[in-house]
Amino acid sequence: MLTSIRNCLKELLLEPSCAICKRRTQREKDQPDLCEACRRRFGLAEAALKGTSPLPWRAASWYVGDMRGLILSLRRDQNFNALRALCTVLQLDLPRQILLVPIPGWKSRNRANPLPELMCRCLERQSMQLLQRCRPTVGQHRLNRRQRVSNQCNSFGLRPSSTQEPMHPGATPPNEEVWLVDDIVTTGSQFSPADTEKPRKPLPTVSWASAELR
Repeated sequence: MLTSIRNCLKELLLEPSCAICKRRTQREKDQPDLCEACRRRFGLAEAALKGTSPLPWRAASWYVGDMRGLILSLRRDQNFNALRALCTVLQLDLPRQILLVPIPGWKSRNRANPLPELMCRCLERQSMQLLQRCRPTVGQHRLNRRQRVSNQCNSFGLRPSSTQEPMHPGATPPNEEVWLVDDIVTTGSQFSPADTEKPRKPLPTVSWASAELR
């Protein structure tokens, strides 16, 4: 009875609104959502984008136009409702029993990109930070494909087993399938050295945005 009253009051007092622009939305969901205008603006489709080159990947959108600015903005303000809304299409597309491994940033901890770990939280699968950076690298946005591969070569290693604690221990136990997570996939150069730390077939990756390979 109390739950029903609480839900009624919630519907009366809180109108569903877009997690980014705050416009009222028609969809009535318990979790954050985006309006149709923002979906078109950021190129979000009803189903996740998929590809197989240079390794299997899935993404919510292409890394073009306003999506570029949105990702940079989210790295700064970490709007969790917007993060959850952007991850919805990926959350519905991914298998349930998988292990997500976020790609660690190349900057110091207090300046590193927070989005891969936040994405793991939004995707609601079990995740573990298995990787660590072995050496410093430079930013990749001004590098071509060959330079990016060279920049990332031997840049990852496995973290000591004592630090491999599940980030979401209450989630569904994973099977043998492991997915790497980052906010942007371009040439795949960052994922390839991370992938070599696991003696298995190429690991699939999941991201918000993918750019055409250069």
